[in-house]
Amino acid sequence: MTSLDEIEIPLPFQELLRPHLPYAGAGPLTAGEDLAALGLDSMAVVQVLAEVEAEFGVELPDEILDEATFATVGSLWAAVSALVGSGADAA
Repeated sequence: MTSLDEIEIPLPFQELLRPHLPYAGAGPLTAGEDLAALGLDSMAVVQVLAEVEAEFGVELPDEILDEATFATVGSLWAAVSALVGSGADAA
């Protein structure tokens, strides 16, 4: 089983997130990085949700919109990728 910290974060997702993370360094974002520590605030969460839904063609269900989902880069990507995968399978 792969731990959350070992998940590779795709570049398009990193590029979507980066403008909302004022404290992120110049290097690649890693799964274990804390989104709040990188500067993601509640206003940015709303913007990220809209951009994720538009970019990846998914709708994030209310039941996953919690602190755990937005804890780290990896936890957010895991939630999005699960929906992207299920959406791709349904298409």
